[in-house]
Amino acid sequence: MSTYIIGDVQGCFDELQKLLSKVDYQSGQDHLWFAGDLINRGPRNVEVLDLIMSEPNVKCVLGNHDLHFLAVATGQQTPKRKDTIEDLLNSPRLDEYIDYMRHLPILHYDYAENLALVHAGIPPKMDINTCLALASEVETILQSAQYPEFLSAMYGNEPSIWHDQLAGTDRLRVITNYFTRMRYCSHEGELELTHKADIQPDGFAPWFTFERSDQLQVVFGHWAALNGHTGVDFAIPLDTGCVWGRELTAMRLENKTFSSVEAES
Repeated sequence: MSTYIIGDVQGCFDELQKLLSKVDYQSGQDHLWFAGDLINRGPRNVEVLDLIMSEPNVKCVLGNHDLHFLAVATGQQTPKRKDTIEDLLNSPRLDEYIDYMRHLPILHYDYAENLALVHAGIPPKMDINTCLALASEVETILQSAQYPEFLSAMYGNEPSIWHDQLAGTDRLRVITNYFTRMRYCSHEGELELTHKADIQPDGFAPWFTFERSDQLQVVFGHWAALNGHTGVDFAIPLDTGCVWGRELTAMRLENKTFSSVEAES
């Protein structure tokens, strides 16, 4: 049995099939983990979700594109110019896709491996138990009858830093931004969400450049500009830009080996 952790698929179904074939994935025996952004910007979102939803041993975390799809699909947000989710929105299975995705977590933790799977990252100075508790707050609201209100209010860059006194939508928004949008932050955890991925803003640094004392490993997606490299051992980036014409990448958890396939176009 193997566990394969796959970076941002974003609707690239053909490449996903080729990657699964390359690693000799055995359905029913092996496990698949996905680091978020399952859909959007690529051409075959329906097929990606149909495959993932049909597999017996799958763990996914939500990415910012996945949450955006939920907001559009429930009428809380209008589509953006570069969105490619029409196939999902027009599908007779739309309600099934919404229900499946809003029951996905935004953070998964493997206790045996001391490994966190998350779309964007883990804030510095925040231990995994705190992260799991905060992620659970967002997951609970997504799975409740109040999820449309959350999806409407989740957009925005403020507040930019966590503190215990936060409440309501501000509290949920900053939690969501940490786990699904974060790239640059300060040592204290203040987010900087306005700069492009390859331009470091003054006074901020990539979240993974701040040392951790807990030996936590973090596997994440979201940051295609890293092209699979952080320069630190504990943070493993798996978004290698398939939807931008580069590669789709998987890591076999058991021995930390990587496999990739080139983008179709």
